[in-house]
Amino acid sequence: MQIISPVGPSVGLFGGSFNPAHAGHMHLARTAQTAFGLDQIWWLVSPQNPLKPAQPPYEKRVASVEALRLPRSMKVAHLERDFGTQYTVDLIARVKRHYPHNRFVFLMGADNFSQLPKWRDWHDIVHMVPIGVIARPEKSGVIDLKPRLGQAATLYQKARIPETASHVLPDATAPAWSYVTTPLNRLSSSAIRALKQ
Repeated sequence: MQIISPVGPSVGLFGGSFNPAHAGHMHLARTAQTAFGLDQIWWLVSPQNPLKPAQPPYEKRVASVEALRLPRSMKVAHLERDFGTQYTVDLIARVKRHYPHNRFVFLMGADNFSQLPKWRDWHDIVHMVPIGVIARPEKSGVIDLKPRLGQAATLYQKARIPETASHVLPDATAPAWSYVTTPLNRLSSSAIRALKQ
């Protein structure tokens, strides 16, 4: 693992449909900021996730993020909307070109890390930016271990940074990833939508 010299702020890119955003998402964001030593978290609301059915209006989902009362170190960044990108690989490429001095970490829950091989050009994503993975609970409430045994974790096993050193992730050269566990929050957007039906 090669360590690069710090230049700009370390920024966690926290993308998702956020349909709706909830306290569980905030829990992941705060956990990531602490575990990976991030200066900022940019919430990236996806205008339309290509792996999901049609979503409510973008503005409504942005409002659900803003309703969480983000701390000053976090903000909604309308990058995917402004760049007109649909796929994560294209978004990350544009973000890195647009903000060349920032040190980015792409954040995801462990459930998404398991699905990463389904994403377009996912190997390119792994080689473009360090990835911070945060444990998510199964329905039983226990930590789901499958993401640490999945295809992405297996193929990039040598690029894994131990949880005890997760704070160095922003300064690592991709491919690099770290998986952190934390007291779990079982809230999910799908459960919240089901309650409203």
